[in-house]
Amino acid sequence: MATKQQIMGLINELSEDDKYDLLEELNSKIHILSMKTIDFQPLSCPNCNSKLFMKYGKRNGQQRYKCKACCKIFTPRTGTPLDKIRKTEKFEKYKALMLEGYLPIKEMANKTGISIQTAFDWRHKILSEVSDRVEQFEGTTEIDDIWFLYSQKGRKGLQYSRKRGGSKRAGDNGFQTKLLITSDRKSKTDMSVTCIGRLKKSDIQRKISGKFSNSCTLVSDKHRSIASFAKSEGIKHVSFKAKDHTAGGEYHVQNVNSIASRLKGVINHSLRGVSTKYLQSYANWMKIREMDISNEELDNIMFNNRNATKIHINREQIYKRFITNFSERTYRCPVKRTFKSSFYDKIQ
Repeated sequence: MATKQQIMGLINELSEDDKYDLLEELNSKIHILSMKTIDFQPLSCPNCNSKLFMKYGKRNGQQRYKCKACCKIFTPRTGTPLDKIRKTEKFEKYKALMLEGYLPIKEMANKTGISIQTAFDWRHKILSEVSDRVEQFEGTTEIDDIWFLYSQKGRKGLQYSRKRGGSKRAGDNGFQTKLLITSDRKSKTDMSVTCIGRLKKSDIQRKISGKFSNSCTLVSDKHRSIASFAKSEGIKHVSFKAKDHTAGGEYHVQNVNSIASRLKGVINHSLRGVSTKYLQSYANWMKIREMDISNEELDNIMFNNRNATKIHINREQIYKRFITNFSERTYRCPVKRTFKSSFYDKIQ
């Protein structure tokens, strides 16, 4: 009690600015403490998705559970981006930097006092699967695809010219990575990397099929694949020639064009280009920042993302499947980094 009285007396001697700074620091410490002790009831086992599990003691303040089906032991963090994070204070600072702006890996590593590899891993664990969290689109919904040159930035061992990707050929070709942007007028947005090469109806169906309400009206330019997709989904479709920019009234794609312009600026200018392998993650990053969420809200998103670890350790296999099945390019020069466990067969 005497210590508390001494602290209160010292606080009264502080200036208003110092009191404000102290309050900010205490709030940060409280949030970090809540991250260490946070506990909630998982809905299923992260390994086999069984709902039959029981409490199995505590470790470092975290409740542990044991699955009755696969006998695996897990915690509420297992599978999430927070799994096995030990440098909690640095991780909090890292998340805050991600919400503030688009900084290079080296700069984020220097500011948080971690290695470049750790900064890289944290970034892509946080950004995994954000794009899948989209409710049904309602009302007037715009759709369009934007193009990024196929890039193998950072991939070692390539033996052919122009190592980092690209093409001298103009127009739609097998070197253009297509990112599909869909957005309604209620700020529900989906940004999905779909394929490399010509966009087909099956590519659109794979990403956004079943995400439209009955009252939805799809607006786009005269892209045959989009028209065919709208017909197969039974959605009202309004189209116009690209050079006209609008079909009149509320039927335009200016919202999607604005999103595309900002995303191009982030990818091509702020980040100086990114690898096709990680293009989806950086689209997710922009989506998180434009949601204008707090650290606490980002924590909720991360705790609900039980596939982050699976995606992170199998990123190369996911990329290989994408190149093999949805592009005209050839997969080559696999990375040599390996992990102790693999969940690739469980990722759909």
